[in-house]
Amino acid sequence: MAAWDELKVVLAQLCDEQPGVLMGWPNLVADHVPPFSITLASWATATAGELHGQFGDDVELTVGALPYPPGRPSRFRPAAGLPPDLLDPQQITVELDGPAVVRSGRTLWHGLLAGNLTRQRLTILGHLTAVVVDPQTGQVVGGFAGAQALGAVPCRVAAGATERIPLLIGTDSFTAELGYILPPGSWGLQAPLDLTPDLRTRHRRLTPVLPLTIIA
Repeated sequence: MAAWDELKVVLAQLCDEQPGVLMGWPNLVADHVPPFSITLASWATATAGELHGQFGDDVELTVGALPYPPGRPSRFRPAAGLPPDLLDPQQITVELDGPAVVRSGRTLWHGLLAGNLTRQRLTILGHLTAVVVDPQTGQVVGGFAGAQALGAVPCRVAAGATERIPLLIGTDSFTAELGYILPPGSWGLQAPLDLTPDLRTRHRRLTPVLPLTIIA
């Protein structure tokens, strides 16, 4: 219990002094036994190093989507696999609401403009969360690894109309070879869309690769 008594003081200080560093941690008003699972923002490797140095194996650290220190088995599992089929460009057009530029290790709320080319109203379930892909290979390399409290909000797009849907873009790395955060450069992003032409039908489709710039 001594380890927990010491750790909860450190965690409380982090919450007060460094907002945004901690993404997940044990309930501070309850008692816990090690190992204590703690998730930090993907840019918080220095804090992870301090916690590991002070508490060693008593803490089980995740930085962004990946374990800390490197080499531990990862507990993170990306959301269910991406849908196999792309949007039909003769039915729905998509483009970003302006250039998507985000700092490495940070997140960006952006917008996706969805145009309905069909003759019936279309409902798209948002908010949307993008994955970041290698534009050369199409491989998913990162995205947003944190929990989301926002539910799926229906966005109704009338025939012939275009609507803006909120789009969350994260830069957490999903692959150890790239480190904990995606490095600056030109990347791609894609977002799965749940389409509901009527109350009985739902189709999940994937946007084409759209441009993303990550800066230092």
